[in-house]
Amino acid sequence: MNDPKYLKIIYDLKEEILSGKLKPGEKIYSEGELKKKYNVSNTTVVRALQELVRDGLINRIQGKGTFVSKSILNKQVIFNEYSHFPNDKKKQFNSIESLERTEVDLIKEIKDSHIAKKLNISSNEGIFQFQRIRYVDDVPWALQNNFIPKSYLNGIDLSNQDEFTSLSEKIFKVCGINILHEAMRETIEIEYPVRNEVREKLKINDSPVYHIQRITYLSENKPFEFVDTYVRHNYYSIEIIKEKY
Repeated sequence: MNDPKYLKIIYDLKEEILSGKLKPGEKIYSEGELKKKYNVSNTTVVRALQELVRDGLINRIQGKGTFVSKSILNKQVIFNEYSHFPNDKKKQFNSIESLERTEVDLIKEIKDSHIAKKLNISSNEGIFQFQRIRYVDDVPWALQNNFIPKSYLNGIDLSNQDEFTSLSEKIFKVCGINILHEAMRETIEIEYPVRNEVREKLKINDSPVYHIQRITYLSENKPFEFVDTYVRHNYYSIEIIKEKY
């Protein structure tokens, strides 16, 4: 089976970059050179390069050309996030998973210029907010807000909130988009002091939380959702693994 020509370009350039033939910071082939080499249109070349930009392998600088990303030096870094539970919970119960649950706290349409900017939409456009709280043994350990432009979910029935406990499954069923497999950018910070709404929802007093913000992108690098999450500090950990380069 023959793959589309833009996939061939992506595969070949990835191979040259990851093998070290093309070095971090090095200028790569021009659009004209790629068009001639693969006998394709300019549209095909641009699409392939856009995919490589999205993957973080190259950078395109207007007027100068296309370059291998310098961050490719760290291509062997593996970043893992873990939800974990305090030792007293682990000792008390044989199966912590059976005590976990997610409740939909609210679903509503909003207009918010700050969130609209993150989603790269007009401040006048409607946004659906899905707020969920995650529990273990009746302890609220995570508060998550997902914000999705209304235009992506036009016609969706929001009346039954219980259908949105797993938002990723619902989105896949309704839109055919597996948001867990799409590109994303995430930042993690410690927040202290904690804003009142978060303290009330998570039932905490004078303790910090992890504040995690993520933007999920579609294949054309267009934001699909903005996720704003707060997690009790003792229910979350991060692991970073870097192989020898």
